Amino acid sequence: MKVLILDTVHGGKVLARSYLDKGDEVTVVDVYKVTPKDILNDIRHMGAKVADEAPADHFDLVVMPCHCPDVFIGEATYEKRVFFSEAVKDLIRDRRFRIEVTGVKGKTSTCYVLAHILSLTGRKVYLHTSRGMGPYAKGKHFITELKSIAPPMLLTLPKGEYDVMVCEVSLGGSGKADIGCITNLLEDYGIAKNTRKAESAKKDVLCDGVNIVPEAEKDIWAKYGKPLRTYGKRVSVVGRPEFGKPLEVSVDYRGKHEVSLRSDYLALQYLDAMDMALEVCDAMDVPAETVLEGLRTFPGVPGRGEVSVEKGVRYLRDRNPGVSHMSVERTLSCLKEMGALDDAVLIIDPVSRKVCDKMDKDLIGEVAAKYGVPMVITDGKGSEDDVPEGKTMVIRMFKEGYQ
Repeated sequence: MKVLILDTVHGGKVLARSYLDKGDEVTVVDVYKVTPKDILNDIRHMGAKVADEAPADHFDLVVMPCHCPDVFIGEATYEKRVFFSEAVKDLIRDRRFRIEVTGVKGKTSTCYVLAHILSLTGRKVYLHTSRGMGPYAKGKHFITELKSIAPPMLLTLPKGEYDVMVCEVSLGGSGKADIGCITNLLEDYGIAKNTRKAESAKKDVLCDGVNIVPEAEKDIWAKYGKPLRTYGKRVSVVGRPEFGKPLEVSVDYRGKHEVSLRSDYLALQYLDAMDMALEVCDAMDVPAETVLEGLRTFPGVPGRGEVSVEKGVRYLRDRNPGVSHMSVERTLSCLKEMGALDDAVLIIDPVSRKVCDKMDKDLIGEVAAKYGVPMVITDGKGSEDDVPEGKTMVIRMFKEGYQ
């Protein structure tokens, strides 16, 4: 079979190897012209052809990311075209229990809450997120490798006697997980130069087993004919939350309970992730005492929503590849609920120009203005500058991370 793979950035090398192993003739195209030469050379050494643009040939199969515009197909013709998620569904053979989590926001947080609770059941847990991949045990993620969360990376999960694989997926999934999760759609943003929508990609995580989606989005996902259960409203705040203090929450999980969440991260921002995690735990029949202990001891995602007080100044630090107007809105709304926006400043550090160019500074600025918080965008070098005079609350967001 002649296979044409478009895009070498988001898992094309992984797919090329898989098709070559099947004995197929593979051509790979670096459509974005940003792939390092060593990766392209690796693909050549594997036995695939590498091109700068799609050749004017006929192919049995064209494989491309869902966010890749059709224009990159060029003059090539084909019998069948599939997106990367569909290719992964056909190629994946991993039979270990797997949970795949996609969505617009909250993917990483959901995966970490899940991994933490499941590790307390005695399960051996493997966690793959935009922060990295490796075992999760004793409240820590032991990151051994950095890899993309594009769907093809599901084909590269390491061997080992793991009881559960918790996998964050950027757009879509394998459709063969034991449990498929969509945290939210929030904004059905355009992909592939606005020729497709995010919904069309994220639906690929839906499997024949258990699928969990937001209650408010049930009608969106029901039309794809997969079994659904919904999440929401299992975790709610008791009283008024205070910055830097433990968060008291009511938990509806096989009975009503009250739990105190740790104060060293912005727990208020994690409630949706906890809601989703509890729905997964219920589907997996995790005992209530384990779930409650997991919530009590959960330390937050390293670098995400970290809370501290230094020399009388309150700090919220967030290192996240998903910094956007939506995430800023969520953070500021949480801080407003805590009464923590007086004398506040929002500092955005894009870390690199490449990332900064993909960040809509105007939209973020509009959100900051809505909450009456002045915004500063740094030079992207990652250093922490002096706090602006008169500010006692610093909200510092670093748009970074490995995706």
